[in-house]
Amino acid sequence: MVRLFVAEKPSVARDLARALGVSTQGGRGEACFRGPDDWITWCLGHLVEIAEPHEHDPRWKRWSPDSLPILPDDLCYRPVARTRSHLRTVSALLRDRGVSEVINACDAGREGELIFRLVYDHSRCRRPVRRLWLSSLTPSAIQSGLARLRPGQEFDPLGAAARCRSEADWLVGMNGTRAYTLRADGLLSLGRVQTPTLALIVAREEAIETFVPTPYWVVKADLHAPRPDAGPGEYRWEARWRDPRRERSGPPESGSQSGSQSGSQSGSQSGSSRPAAGGGR
Repeated sequence: MVRLFVAEKPSVARDLARALGVSTQGGRGEACFRGPDDWITWCLGHLVEIAEPHEHDPRWKRWSPDSLPILPDDLCYRPVARTRSHLRTVSALLRDRGVSEVINACDAGREGELIFRLVYDHSRCRRPVRRLWLSSLTPSAIQSGLARLRPGQEFDPLGAAARCRSEADWLVGMNGTRAYTLRADGLLSLGRVQTPTLALIVAREEAIETFVPTPYWVVKADLHAPRPDAGPGEYRWEARWRDPRRERSGPPESGSQSGSQSGSQSGSQSGSSRPAAGGGR
């Protein structure tokens, strides 16, 4: 009986194989590195995805206002078309009679948890699962993680959060894209993350394009004072008045510079403020 490790990508599988002493020769063809006690396979990112609306209900194939909102009682999943054959290989390994337990070695995080669980559920695997949680892929970090494998059910809340995020993205994207596209002349793609992010970029660009320069003045004074120790000469410096109301919004001001003239003078320097472009346009 062997342990089956499921990594998220081939490079991680190779690192695991080296740490476990499993040969990587000839394993790429069958998407599995095999040792006497451990097998290591890998995903290629997401191998399973949420099905299209019409695969849930044929009524949702036509883009029509009457079909909105699209709210399936339960979302269905399907293999990603371009990696269908790879999914069959991984599923067969998960169901192999020689496998005694499965080690979830996908990336440590919400997305890695979702990638593994969708493949595990799709394959109808019933082997017990333990989680390999790694923050580094150095040999010492992998060995440390292998010594602290945790029961898979400890990560059920993380898996549930990942599935909720994925399904929320699908619902917002499908309904928003269809609703706005039906009111426009062409396709308008909306998304839970992409649309607010794009709105931030557009708002900043509009602020830059519509900016109207505002005049401002900087008050400077050349100061001097006798030395407190009554020594020869005197202290001289340039002072610059700073308006506390402009501390955060005004133009950057240079630091103080030492003056070279005796006596006291006051004056002003004018200019126009510019918006901070946030690292360039």
